[in-house]
Amino acid sequence: MTYKIIIRPKAQKFIEKQDKFQKLRIYKAIYNLPNGDVKKLAGCKDDYRLRVRKLQNNFYN
Repeated sequence: MTYKIIIRPKAQKFIEKQDKFQKLRIYKAIYNLPNGDVKKLAGCKDDYRLRVRKLQNNFYN
């Protein structure tokens, strides 16, 4: 199955503020989806979260 990954401007701004190693870790986790620590958010129809070590990033279908 092919996925289209869209990083919202607010998330992009957050990622770009991180140090070099943290940015690399985040981008690796995003582009390795659907693998990783992904869980559906409670009370939301198509919202999920991706945990990257101590950081948690929300993403939406």
